[in-house]
Amino acid sequence: MNRNGATMGKDSTRSFGTLDAYTRLAPNVEKGWAEQFVLEQRLLGLQGSRIGDSLALVESHVVESGESAEAAFGDPRRYAEEDAPEQSERSPDRLDRGWSLGIVLGLAGMLLSTFSAQAAFSGESSLHVTVGLLVVLAIVAGSAALVLLTTPVLMRALAQFPMRNWVGWMLLLAGMVGALLLLPQPVGEIGVVSALVIAGILLAVGLLLQLRAHLRGRVQEDPIVGPGEQPVRSRAGLVAVLIFPVATIAMIGFSWLLQAIVEQF
Repeated sequence: MNRNGATMGKDSTRSFGTLDAYTRLAPNVEKGWAEQFVLEQRLLGLQGSRIGDSLALVESHVVESGESAEAAFGDPRRYAEEDAPEQSERSPDRLDRGWSLGIVLGLAGMLLSTFSAQAAFSGESSLHVTVGLLVVLAIVAGSAALVLLTTPVLMRALAQFPMRNWVGWMLLLAGMVGALLLLPQPVGEIGVVSALVIAGILLAVGLLLQLRAHLRGRVQEDPIVGPGEQPVRSRAGLVAVLIFPVATIAMIGFSWLLQAIVEQF
């Protein structure tokens, strides 16, 4: 069956998210094969509708021939590369610069707000900037840059070596905690009120940049859909815009709770 001849089931008008797309579009295809095929085509930058067409085609062949996808199409990663079209059918660059800058500013605002609030809850009038704090900020900035600038490479590594990456992130977290505990040498200080004002500005600018990118459609969700289906616009993008303000409130609340517990003893 050719690509245009791929068909869908009775509930083909329903849209769906990317995580379970292959299980509905290709229920008779081996799950592991379909997962690797979808992941590879995502990493190659193919559009969700194009991936959905390919899955429907594989499903049709498997049903009609009785063969497994592995027997009929071979290695899923190799077939995904062979099936990938030229650049004209691939997704445009979805990493908007304004969105990326908003993430960095939001992250910086969240951290500065949290550290400032902790100082205020402890009765301090100034936020002491230590060597450990600078090391933490450097690690966070480097990690953010790694995620933003090497997304395809990073995603491929996460998929191929999940345990190694989990260990790597845990070591990174341990390094940040260790820096805060073992490098308390002060390098300067800033008033708590001034720090909170700066943090608020960073959060506000980051929020506006992300909101603008979202409203202008510069951050596409691009779900996987089958032949003839239309994606349903979700609120995931708007939720992502509010992550740093909400996380900041949660972290400040957690800091206040910890300080309250300490004062009880």
